[in-house]
Amino acid sequence: MMFLIALTIILSQQNVAPNILSAPENIIPCTNTVQDLVINVTSFQGTDQEKIQTALNMVPPDGAIVYIPEGIWEAFNLTAKSKTIIMGSGKTIIKRPANTTLPFLTFINASNFAVINITFDGQKFQEATGIYIANSTNFLIYNNTFKDISKNALRISGRSKNFIIKNNKFINANNAPLIIFGSPGTREIANFTITVNIIVNSPENGKIAIAFAMDGKISENIRKSSQYGIGTRGVSNILIENNVIDNCTSYGIYLGTQPADQGSWNITITNNKITNSRIGISRYYGSEPIKDVKIINNYITNNTEYDIQADFQAAFINNTLSSKQKIKILIPPTDFTNNKDLQGKLIMPADVNGAGKVDAKDVGIIAVLFGADLDSPRWNQSCDIIQDGIIDSRDLAFACRYFGKTC
Repeated sequence: MMFLIALTIILSQQNVAPNILSAPENIIPCTNTVQDLVINVTSFQGTDQEKIQTALNMVPPDGAIVYIPEGIWEAFNLTAKSKTIIMGSGKTIIKRPANTTLPFLTFINASNFAVINITFDGQKFQEATGIYIANSTNFLIYNNTFKDISKNALRISGRSKNFIIKNNKFINANNAPLIIFGSPGTREIANFTITVNIIVNSPENGKIAIAFAMDGKISENIRKSSQYGIGTRGVSNILIENNVIDNCTSYGIYLGTQPADQGSWNITITNNKITNSRIGISRYYGSEPIKDVKIINNYITNNTEYDIQADFQAAFINNTLSSKQKIKILIPPTDFTNNKDLQGKLIMPADVNGAGKVDAKDVGIIAVLFGADLDSPRWNQSCDIIQDGIIDSRDLAFACRYFGKTC
C-alpha cells in the first residue's frame, strides 16, 4: 500500500495535465487486495530479463505495481501493458546487455501507467534506445535517470495524450534524449507536460524535441552542455517557460516547420534563461508559416553569434539581451517593445544613428539610402533594420512604427 500512497502524493502535487490529475485513480491501477497490487520481480526464477518480464506479464487487468528492488538488473526489450506501475527503489539500475539496441522498455496502445525511480544505463552502446511509448494515454515518467544512452532515451510517438514527464535526469544521452514526435500534418500528440528535468552533456543532437504536437508545457527544465536546448517542429498551443539553457553549441531554443505540415502557431516563450550558446532563439528549418509567437521576459545573453535571430513572426517584449548587435531581424516583428541590454538601456533597432531615440533623423537617413544594397557605395548596415541586404520599405516602415521612442 505504501507504493500506492507514494504515487498518489506525487500526482497530487502536480499542477498540470488535468485529465490525469483531477482523477488520479485513472492512472493508478485498481486492485481488490494489497497482495494483488504489488508484484516483486524477485518472486520469479530465471535471468534478470526473465524475472522482470514475467512480473510484467503477471499484471492483472485491474493493474498492479511491479517492484524492482535495489541492485543492478541486466535487461532490455521489456514490454508492459496498461495499468502497470513499474517502480524502483531509487537505487534500482537496469543495465543494457552488450550488443543490444532495442528499447529497454516499450508501451504500445497502453493507458494508465507509470515508470518511477529507476536508472536506465545504456552503457554508450551505439544506436541503443531507452523507453519507447506509442499511442498511449494517461501516463507518468517520474524521477528516473537515463544515462549513457546513445539515441532517444525517452521517445513518445503516435497518438499519445495526457502525460507528464517530470523530475528525470538525462546524463550523457544523445540524439534527442527526450523526444515527443507525432506525425506531420496532425496534432495527435496532445496535453502533455515536461517539467523539472535535467539534461546535461549531450553533445550530439542533444535536446528536448517536440514535433507535431499541441497543448503542451515545457517548464523548469535545465539543459546544459548540449548541442541544442529545446527544439520544436510543427507545434501549436505550446508554452515554454522558466527553463535554464546554457552552453549549447548550436541553438538554445529553435522553432521549425516541415513540408506536409501546416506550420507552427500560438507559442509562448517566457521567463527562460538562455546563455552561452551559439544562438539563443531562432528558426532552424522549414519554410511553412510560424505565427502567433510571443517571446516575453526572457534573459538571453552572452550567446556567441546572436541572442535572437528573428527569422519568424513574433512579438519580442521585455527581454534582457546582451546588446543591439546580438539581434538579427529577418522578419518584421509584430511587436518589439521594452527589450533592454545588460546595462538596462532600451534596445531600439530603429535608432540607426545611435542618438538614443527614433526620430526624423533616423527616418531621413533611411529615406536617403532607400534602395541601397550590399554592393552599393551608399550601403549602411545600421539602416538595414530588417537584415535582408537591402534598405527598403520594410526598414522605413519599422522606423516609422517606433517613431518617438527614446532610451
